[in-house]
Amino acid sequence: MNKKTVALLLSIVMCCGAAVTGCSNSDSSSGSKADSTAAESRSDAGSAAESKAESAAESASEESASAADSSKAEDAPQELKTNIIDGIDYLTLVTHGHSLPSDWEEKTEMVTFVNGQDYEVTIEKRAYDAYMKLKEELEAEGIYVDVDTGYRSVAEQVELTQRYRERYGYEYAKNVVAVPGYSEHHTGLAIDLYLIVDGKPVIYNEDLVKYTDIWARIHEKLAKYGFILRFMEGKEDITKFDYEPWHIRYVGEEPAKEITEKGITLEEYLGVTIGDEADTFEEPYIPVNTETIYQVALLQSLVQGYYDGILSVDALKEKGDTGIGTFEGVNGEMIVIDGEVYRANSKGEIEKPDGSEMIPFSNVTFFETDITADLKDIKDIDALKEELNKTTQLNKNMFYMVKINGTFSTLKARSESKQKEPYKMLDEALKETQTEFEFEDIKGTLVALYCPDYMGDLNTVGWHFHFISEDRTKGGHVLQVSVKEAEAQFDMTPGFKMYLYDEENFQKLDLAKDVDEAIKSAETKSNSNS
Repeated sequence: MNKKTVALLLSIVMCCGAAVTGCSNSDSSSGSKADSTAAESRSDAGSAAESKAESAAESASEESASAADSSKAEDAPQELKTNIIDGIDYLTLVTHGHSLPSDWEEKTEMVTFVNGQDYEVTIEKRAYDAYMKLKEELEAEGIYVDVDTGYRSVAEQVELTQRYRERYGYEYAKNVVAVPGYSEHHTGLAIDLYLIVDGKPVIYNEDLVKYTDIWARIHEKLAKYGFILRFMEGKEDITKFDYEPWHIRYVGEEPAKEITEKGITLEEYLGVTIGDEADTFEEPYIPVNTETIYQVALLQSLVQGYYDGILSVDALKEKGDTGIGTFEGVNGEMIVIDGEVYRANSKGEIEKPDGSEMIPFSNVTFFETDITADLKDIKDIDALKEELNKTTQLNKNMFYMVKINGTFSTLKARSESKQKEPYKMLDEALKETQTEFEFEDIKGTLVALYCPDYMGDLNTVGWHFHFISEDRTKGGHVLQVSVKEAEAQFDMTPGFKMYLYDEENFQKLDLAKDVDEAIKSAETKSNSNS
């Protein structure tokens, strides 16, 4: 389970709102009282007619009452179908609005084994036995599968929620990660398969969906062994889940055959409607302290050519509202200001990236002004650093995020286009793709990060500036600047937190390697032919 990255998300049971069907009660009655005086004056024929009418009315009243009783019976909530074997209901529904029964883990027997990826997987015993028979038949026909995810405890679901919230942000996580206690994987009856094709495991969702013919052959055999395809294509409005060809669920042979033959979902079979009410997603993740610089990976990893994103834009916005960085593939320069993330593209033009875009390196914080200083007639970037150092050197071992708002006489910035694999060292890549642009008498903001001297192995020491114009149309990484008049706002920040990635290629990097010269070149060098 922990071997999967982004694509694993799509194989997780999502949580959606559930509507509970109610019953409406209506009382129907009819009757009349004859006026005694009028009755006495009626003729025998009239009395007979009245008697006949009264009889008809009474009959109609009885029929109406009977119909009402029938209506009540039809509207009354129906008991869900069950398939109870040895005290376990294999039709138990766990999804949004339907939590895991409190005694489930006590009465179920689980089997744990090691899968082909060398990590332990657990499945409910009857489901495991059925899976092994399914696997055997598939292998006889040259189709090879293994289990990626089976049982997951509520505690594991909490941890999973935290990890995906950390990496992708609240909005993404709540739509793809089930609320702890509401995941079908808690039952041990849900299994996420992966394929082995030509001897190699295929575990990522974007790759798995390509094997439509193989999945079709697998799905044909599920019911025989008591499994159903849990999230069917074309039934998303009923299950509220995307189509997942790898996610199967054990329900028992007879229900599985009926569900499969009718082409219906488990919800339809049970007569349950999943509605569109607000979900019950809770936030177990604790946000970063406001007095913290939150760093995504290392500048050293970026300089060595690791440009794959490890945190989403939406997730970054939950870590801070002010900062700098870049995007996957070093696709432009990042400026984070006032809680918004902007990209200065290779033309120096500002655009807003999608919230799902990934980030390989960044520094952000929740900005709170501690100190201010007026700046005027500063000739170049070195003079600016000296002026800023007058403030930072009072507490030189702290981090500072600084916003410099004002008018800049001249400003030279750079950005770059997205790199293509195989990735080169950053300084080499910038030589090929870096573009530079100059502005005069421009209003805007420099967002600057100051890292103390001991950060040399994690980031660039000293100052790093990015710029965005006041009208949010121009910006980039600052190579040179002269300040006409501005105000510097300093946020002195004692905390530091760094987010790393367990992906194999990231772990292969030699992050102790001396790349100081490459960092200096990437941060400060101007291309003479630009």
